[in-house]
Amino acid sequence: MMNYCKVCHVAVPQKRVQLGYGDTCVEHSNAFKYVGFVAGSNKSDYEISIVRDKETAEHMQHLLITRGVL
Repeated sequence: MMNYCKVCHVAVPQKRVQLGYGDTCVEHSNAFKYVGFVAGSNKSDYEISIVRDKETAEHMQHLLITRGVL
């Protein structure tokens, strides 16, 4: 059975349906990608923060820009 996007009515790829995103196509998806930020506390100690929330990712990006890291 083919699933179709609820917005544009284009066929949704089967792999996307298997992953649980069968109601929208990639163009109309509201899923947010994981974002990773690397922070170093000294020369050899690094920490990776993985963020799933869009607002938190945007806030961390803003902090990096204002502090001159990016």
